[in-house]
Amino acid sequence: MQINYTLNTNELDSDFLESIKLLFKNKDITISIADVDNEKEDFAFAKAIEEGLSSQSVSIDELNQALYAD
Repeated sequence: MQINYTLNTNELDSDFLESIKLLFKNKDITISIADVDNEKEDFAFAKAIEEGLSSQSVSIDELNQALYAD
C-alpha cells in the first residue's frame, strides 16, 4: 500500500503518527519528506527540458552543457 500526504509541518502531531502506525501495523515502512515548493520547481524544470528536446530547439549536447556547467 502507498499513501501520499500533503500537509503543513504545523499539522504534524502524535495523532498523525498514531494513524500511520495503525494503517501499517507491524510493517516496515519508508518515509520520504519533500518540500512541496521545490517539487513544483523541479517539475517545471523537467517539463521545460522535455519540451525543449521534443521541439528539437536544443540538442542533447547543448542540454548537457547547460546542466553540468560550472
